[in-house]
Amino acid sequence: MRHIRFIEPRSGLSARCLLLDDKAPVSCDFLWDLAERRASFEAMHAMWTGPEISVPIPSGILAQDMPRPVVPDENATAFPEQGDIVLAYLAAGSTKGLPPGDFYDIGLFYGPGGRLLMPFGWIKANVCARILDEDFAKAQADFRTIRRNGACDLTIETA
Repeated sequence: MRHIRFIEPRSGLSARCLLLDDKAPVSCDFLWDLAERRASFEAMHAMWTGPEISVPIPSGILAQDMPRPVVPDENATAFPEQGDIVLAYLAAGSTKGLPPGDFYDIGLFYGPGGRLLMPFGWIKANVCARILDEDFAKAQADFRTIRRNGACDLTIETA
């Protein structure tokens, strides 16, 4: 079993997550690669999808030596549950308004009512990790703090 952690110092977020390797192996390998590199990205509360912290990752901002996999549907949903960590993948040129190249987005869902309805239509994302039960209540409060504070830098690391 592999675990990753999302951290954000201003809110105090430190949420451990179990990777769902058996259900979403390609997605989990992508998250694990980011975690091993202790990658940091700008994150913000989502506008369209409900109780979600969104971590948009245009492929152009990834480290040069990092793989950029084509991520198939695996354990995909349009309605993530609270505690789900999802990875959305949009191939280059598939959606107007995105930066050039493939586009990844990590979604951290912290409440009921999540839905992946975007301005350009419905998408599916792969449920590839779950926030550990013992970390969920604090993470939920920290995500609400991020919502109030605005954009932040979120780091993913191995746990």
